[in-house]
Amino acid sequence: VTCRNGNQKRTRSCGYACTATESRTCDMPSCPGIEDVFKTAATEVSLLAGTDEFNATELFGVDTDSCERWMNCKSEFLKKYMTKVSNDLPSCPCSYPTEVAYSTADVPDPATRRDFRWKDASGPKEKLEIYKPTARYCIRSMLTLESTTLAAQHCCYNDNMKLITRGKGAGTPNLISNEFSADLHYKVDILPWIICKGDWSRYNQVRPPNNGQKCPDNPLDEDYLKQVEDAREF
Repeated sequence: VTCRNGNQKRTRSCGYACTATESRTCDMPSCPGIEDVFKTAATEVSLLAGTDEFNATELFGVDTDSCERWMNCKSEFLKKYMTKVSNDLPSCPCSYPTEVAYSTADVPDPATRRDFRWKDASGPKEKLEIYKPTARYCIRSMLTLESTTLAAQHCCYNDNMKLITRGKGAGTPNLISNEFSADLHYKVDILPWIICKGDWSRYNQVRPPNNGQKCPDNPLDEDYLKQVEDAREF
């Protein structure tokens, strides 16, 4: 590619029944016009992030339940945006797509019959031990010129590379992809988790994990109910 994100891969034979593969990714300057595609949504979400509902100083007031205020935020724009997000994003694959571990990769989405580009989101910067405990691997969908929102699908997997569909390790859709703006992603997707004091059970009421491919429940009932009980006591 000459702009935005791309990857290269090459293979060669290196003996009997042996093939060597090399791949690399590249991040080029933004493609002409991509800012225009997202400009309106970016402006509206910026305003949303600056309202009282997302103002850190206001949210940490001692006399209010900050998490409850965030959960009850029902702006008209947010409703429309959430609907767009649910229609725009791919469903989480039931198993971790191993090709994503080495470079960005296209993964087919059965529901839309389209290929979506994903990247690994398991590195140290993601702080899975804090934000998604019990998750070993995560992936995040990437923005394209066909995207109608700034959102990204976030999916997390256990040690067996199976999708975590519920509980404290489950990934949840990001309303703002950190690929677009790390600052807005923090305000809109991370800060609410912090003001809810890490109570995933409340956070996930507003941002339910995706299971559009109807993957098996994970974790199983006994472990999940224990997580729910721990969240309530916390």
